[in-house]
Amino acid sequence: MSRPGLQDDKFCVKVVIIGDSGVGKTSIAQRFAQDSFSENTASSVGAGYFVKHLEIEDRKVYFQIWDTAGQENFRSLVPMFLRDAKIALLVYDITSMESFLNLEAWQSDLLTAEPEVTVAIIGNKSDLKDYRKVEVRKGQGYANRHKMLFTETSAKRGTNVEEIFFELGSQLLQRNVQEKSEQNIKVGPGESMSKKVRDCCL
Repeated sequence: MSRPGLQDDKFCVKVVIIGDSGVGKTSIAQRFAQDSFSENTASSVGAGYFVKHLEIEDRKVYFQIWDTAGQENFRSLVPMFLRDAKIALLVYDITSMESFLNLEAWQSDLLTAEPEVTVAIIGNKSDLKDYRKVEVRKGQGYANRHKMLFTETSAKRGTNVEEIFFELGSQLLQRNVQEKSEQNIKVGPGESMSKKVRDCCL
């Protein structure tokens, strides 16, 4: 069986999900990859791993998702999982101002490990709007300041979960195609040809 990334229509990308413990990182990953939700999801120990693909622009985009632990005692392990990530979901809980205020620290860890990563700010648990502590404008404002995507999700209901992966995958795929198409390879003295944009495993 061919590994994702070896056929013309396949494109795979490493995704990391980071944020405080309890914000719903595992639930987001499970909702996207398995279309499931559990009220009793245990906190991740180290990191969980999920894979799912979406059809984007006639390509199979494989998301290789690392769901990292948010507890302080596992914090030192997070940079290891961030390396080589191309997409990151930086998640907070809309019912927890503390989780929102901690985004800066998580972002610092992320960008230190992978400065070129594409980031989306995710306000999770939008189904608990009656208990909201973080207004939409605060999350959107944070994302705007840092030139990142923003959405609110409900892993419980599935709201905006697949949509944000689709948008991030589309952006990354378009950027990769553009970068690859601009590269040239030498084929002989004084000759060059555009490098073909084949599949890629990032």
